[in-house]
Amino acid sequence: MSEPGTVVLPLQREGSVQAVAFSPDNKRFASGGSDTRLRVRPVGIGAPPLDVTVDGSVTGIAFSPDGSEIAVADFEQVFLRDSTTGTAVWQGPLAPGNSVNSVRFAPDGRVVAATDTLIAVLDRTSGETKRRITVDPPLIADVDLSRDGTRIAVAVDERHGGNHRHAGSARVYELAAGTEIGRLTPDDAVFAVAFSPDGSQVVCCAADDTTRMFKAQGGQQVWPTPEDVDDQVTAPNCLAFDPKGNWTVVGGSDGFARVLDADIGLEKGRAPKLKPGDPADASFGAVTQVAFHPGGKLAASASIDNVVRLFNVTGGELYTVPTDEVLALRFSPNGRWLGVGTMNGPMVIDNGEANQG
Repeated sequence: MSEPGTVVLPLQREGSVQAVAFSPDNKRFASGGSDTRLRVRPVGIGAPPLDVTVDGSVTGIAFSPDGSEIAVADFEQVFLRDSTTGTAVWQGPLAPGNSVNSVRFAPDGRVVAATDTLIAVLDRTSGETKRRITVDPPLIADVDLSRDGTRIAVAVDERHGGNHRHAGSARVYELAAGTEIGRLTPDDAVFAVAFSPDGSQVVCCAADDTTRMFKAQGGQQVWPTPEDVDDQVTAPNCLAFDPKGNWTVVGGSDGFARVLDADIGLEKGRAPKLKPGDPADASFGAVTQVAFHPGGKLAASASIDNVVRLFNVTGGELYTVPTDEVLALRFSPNGRWLGVGTMNGPMVIDNGEANQG
């Protein structure tokens, strides 16, 4: 039995790894990136390894709800393959000339993919586009699918494209009709969005140095209230919602991952437990990736000082693992494993048996 923080599956590959995913049964780990290969490996003893050649750089990976298939965002196209044999089911571009940035499955098996300007809902059997939602002005910086698969939240960064404005918004669309049902407009670009477990609220962070919670239906801001706004510079840039609905974790360019109470937005804890500029760690760096453990009591972060941290909601660290620059961070469904994609390959970290389930 390995200690928490043990790297149990380091994988050698050329190039960066921008996408990682675990199978629903927690037994397989998929990774992809700039070396035009999709790799699926067993975590422990399991199915034989699978290597699939793709056309371009892999930017998104998702296992189907039953684990039998795997969807991949591959440069300008999405492809669906058998997750055991690698046999192609279908593949094709969403919009020729536009890179696909993310892909995921809805609970009913539909595939939802996004480019810089487009959200597409694809039929699992045929790959046929069932719904197209064009987001204007661009750029789509992040998306999140509600747990029931009926809504999608979109972070929009308007600093790109024709206008080059310091503006942005967080939007919510109903996938069935393709209609916008809620929008929050901070004073600058929105970097990241995440749904509450029931899909009724969305948390977002923006370049105006704010983290906000709003109602998916209607866009009304829940917090912070006007009297709660402070002038502390945290520079939030990535976030995740606790699957239990109690907390959010927000990574900031100031070097902290903060756990906030999802009801009121007040800080519960932070990691690492250092003051900005503390001479105890001169390499203290901006947080670039965060993820919440399925159990709702732990979170993980990665920062530009090349450290992955696992910590509890009060900021107490369970482990730190040195890495290369991290581009992707994902817990397994049971929380036992933490998948990491770096500039020089992927790895799986063991969170310990006590943190499983």
